[in-house]
Amino acid sequence: MNIYFPANIYSALLGLYLPDDIKENIEILPSSMITAKVTEDDESIGLIPTMDLIKSKDLKISKKISLSFDGALSQSYLYFVPEQNKFDKILMRGDVTSNEIILSKILFKERFDLNPELVLDTSDVSIDEQNYLIAGQDNNELLVKHNGVSFADQMAEFLDFPYVNFVLASQQESAIETISNGLEDVDKKIDENIVLLLDKIQLPAEFSKYLSENIDTIYFEMTDNEVEGLHELLKLPFYHGIVDDMIELNLV
Repeated sequence: MNIYFPANIYSALLGLYLPDDIKENIEILPSSMITAKVTEDDESIGLIPTMDLIKSKDLKISKKISLSFDGALSQSYLYFVPEQNKFDKILMRGDVTSNEIILSKILFKERFDLNPELVLDTSDVSIDEQNYLIAGQDNNELLVKHNGVSFADQMAEFLDFPYVNFVLASQQESAIETISNGLEDVDKKIDENIVLLLDKIQLPAEFSKYLSENIDTIYFEMTDNEVEGLHELLKLPFYHGIVDDMIELNLV
């Protein structure tokens, strides 16, 4: 069975916790590629961005494992030019997915009454001169130095539920059961062993400390609270006219 995980620190922590016979089948990919892999290979499973479910409604979703956030830790961070009241453009870079593209427009409109242009960017970063939404591992260096604003925290406050960023998805129930059914108390065990787990991953010292101090703001388990948050999250594209029908979840 092929297992596809996004190239971020949070999926790495989950991967380290998995049994060795499952762990050896993990392939790390850019987040935006994983859903295509899962839909092409009906025996595979992957951690996919939640907004990808708009176009892949038939995928089955684990009701036990996801990557969800409600505070300082996030897959994406916002960096704003100091002392500005309004802006008309956000540069997006890094491991950008459908989540950042779809949800940022909704977030800026609903919370800040703004409608900025979203521009994919590959030029040199200039934090003091441009507004950014940066996804993925680039934040390991930038977050602490430039006081990034957690995109997940903004979404969680808006929803009043944890922000479910990635879900474990497959075409086959058996693939999901193979991974999720043997996992128990994942949040507690990763929390208790975070220092040991981070020692296995090469991270900047300041970011590693920041992650360790805020580990309680990420959830690897899909509880009723995360399921409800996922339902609320997936209503947003419908309410904002992005899709014509409400997305129904196939929870396993």
